[in-house]
Amino acid sequence: MTKGFDNPAALAGSAAGLVAALLLMWATRGLPLGSVAMWFAPLPILAAGLGFGILPAWLAVAVGAAVVAVSVNTAAMAIFLGIFAVPAALLVSLALRPGGQDLSLPLALLGLYPAALLLALAGWFASSGGIEPLMRAVVEQGSRRMGQDLPETVIQAVTRVMAAAVGFWMALTLSVNAGIAQRFLAKRGLAILPAPSPAQARMPGWYLVLVLAAAAATVVLGGAVALSLLILLLLPFFMMGVAAVHRKLAGRGVWLAAFYVAMVLFLQFLAPLMVGLGLYEQWARRASPPPQT
Repeated sequence: MTKGFDNPAALAGSAAGLVAALLLMWATRGLPLGSVAMWFAPLPILAAGLGFGILPAWLAVAVGAAVVAVSVNTAAMAIFLGIFAVPAALLVSLALRPGGQDLSLPLALLGLYPAALLLALAGWFASSGGIEPLMRAVVEQGSRRMGQDLPETVIQAVTRVMAAAVGFWMALTLSVNAGIAQRFLAKRGLAILPAPSPAQARMPGWYLVLVLAAAAATVVLGGAVALSLLILLLLPFFMMGVAAVHRKLAGRGVWLAAFYVAMVLFLQFLAPLMVGLGLYEQWARRASPPPQT
């Protein structure tokens, strides 16, 4: 067996980690379009994993983290790992897991990972007053930078959903990058497995229990953390709803474009509808197999 850089998988993983780190560093250096390039940092890791396997994906994580730590600082490395690299490698690990290929567990990851990250941060800041004051301070600082004096009700509303909004953007970024990587590899015959059909995705039974527990915590405890946790756990159903609309409008480019424009402009109204459609896909449709347990 070839070793080191004579091994295409090792070379792919190392190169992917370097490119992912450069995309993040592009943003940290304040270069043009850096805020856009940063959100494509998971793409090389996903491409290396979906094309060469699970180990190259985690090798890319290690290489990228080392490059960011040396070139920027440990705080940037933590952001690279927590928001971009680790969830990308986990997604690859679930997508290429032995014993079956479906979207149920990778889709569940889109809700579980940001929810776990939120709980970890809430626990970390528990001794210093909790995470809610920190989120409120971020909202207030952002409003001052924009030169706006937001009303107290608006600040409270934004604070309550801030963590959920960040998690939503993480899940969206991860799923879009995974789709780009899989399509790129499939067109060139490099994908390890064909892309599974989103129509077959169903949440496992244990995931539904987590959603119900988060809903109960929101009703009983209230607060930004409980509400954000519930919203984050509903993200897979949102994705299922969007996939259902995309499937219905396949081949109708104008209508599909109009749908996504409406999603951008009226997300606060259409998001609950997409979650409801995802729940319908979970239970009411009988064409697909039942959820895993």
